[in-house]
Amino acid sequence: MGVVNVGELKPSISGKRTFRPTSTIRHATEWPISDVSSDLTVEVGGSTFALHKFPLVSRSGRIRKLLLECKDSKTARISIPHIPGGAAAFEAAAKFCYGIHVDINLSNVAMLRCASHFLEMTEEFADKNLESRAESYLAHTVLTSIPNSIAVLHTCETLTPALSPEEISNLVPRLISAIANNACKEQLASGLLKLDHTYPSKLAIPSSGPDTPPNWWGKSLAVLSLDFFHRVLTAVKSKGLKQDVISNILINYAHNSLQLVKGSLLVVDFELQKRQRVIVETIVGLLPTQSRKSPVPMAFLSSLLKTAIAASAANSCRSDLERRIGLQLDQAILEDVLIPAHAHTMYDTDSILRIFSFFLNLDDDDDDDDGNHHQFRGEEGEMIYDFDSPGSPKQSSILKVSKLLDNYLAEVALDSNLLPTKFIALAELLPDHARIVSDGLYRAVDIFLKVSPYLRLSHILHEPF
Repeated sequence: MGVVNVGELKPSISGKRTFRPTSTIRHATEWPISDVSSDLTVEVGGSTFALHKFPLVSRSGRIRKLLLECKDSKTARISIPHIPGGAAAFEAAAKFCYGIHVDINLSNVAMLRCASHFLEMTEEFADKNLESRAESYLAHTVLTSIPNSIAVLHTCETLTPALSPEEISNLVPRLISAIANNACKEQLASGLLKLDHTYPSKLAIPSSGPDTPPNWWGKSLAVLSLDFFHRVLTAVKSKGLKQDVISNILINYAHNSLQLVKGSLLVVDFELQKRQRVIVETIVGLLPTQSRKSPVPMAFLSSLLKTAIAASAANSCRSDLERRIGLQLDQAILEDVLIPAHAHTMYDTDSILRIFSFFLNLDDDDDDDDGNHHQFRGEEGEMIYDFDSPGSPKQSSILKVSKLLDNYLAEVALDSNLLPTKFIALAELLPDHARIVSDGLYRAVDIFLKVSPYLRLSHILHEPF
């Protein structure tokens, strides 16, 4: 009689792996392992295992079926190329069949659960078989904990891609559902004591500083692939997780996966640009509902837009960000609206024109809930603003934005390549009552004239300000 400890399953000189029981560990268990030569060879990927039929067929339905198909009854050779987890998973399952203790933990439970399901190691063949043990660990340790569920979900990404986790016991959907359900249960039970966290609104790139709870589960999602992250966020949104929590999760994920642009546009290679584009488009698609009271910080939206431009993101993605920034423009500082340009000019003034227009409800698509526009034209064609509409900005917000625009004009006026038509379009954008004083505007015009001395004021202004 003899047993094999975990360290004794080693490759032989011929490249095969053989169980070699030693006399010092004999009688340590009642499991009958003899010193006779193996009668079963199992090929798993590039690895070959020399084993014995009886221990494996006593616990694995799949191996039993494969052996029944073999013609040679004395020695057999079978191949299992598509087992999830590959050779490592099969080795652990084989040890379990020999009665060797296999420790189930967060790093291997997904592999063992999927592999045991694939090998049909169920209660039909042996009590407390590997599948039921892995399932018990999942039920009691993993699915009841958000961090543990995230950790196990991350390990699923490394399983053999030949058979996806969804095809093997639906493990991934169960983990995602557990994360979403537990997150919303915590939200309801504890009033977001463990979930809610507000990032400083003026940080372009959030960091895990003292204001970030070190045990906050949302930070753990940063380890997930984009596909799994998207599926988790979609699930928690559908379950009703608060928008500010979702916003913080997205900020944290973007900080860890994107090279967020703060100043000038990044020069990136094509492959990096492609990855950045996919990530930023996915994050923008997951942002909370657009509104003037959105929980998404302005600085983060600005960084996303700059990154989207640098990564050549889809026009729909850029337009979504421009609208979001426009709806919250009264929260912006000058740095937020200094959008770098790819063209000859320093800044993307076309984007800023659209952003300010969104704020003022000048765009044709910005309707209220009744489908009515917030502006109309008077008898002489001048633009009239219905600022009493629920969707329109308040007067105090307009005054803030007017100062922001004048500061922006003074900044872009320093660009000698800025066309007068662009400067005029920006200068005439605000309605007359938006400025209490015009000192900021005159200062910007003065700067523009000094940078472009060949222009006269009459060429710049259609009519006096």
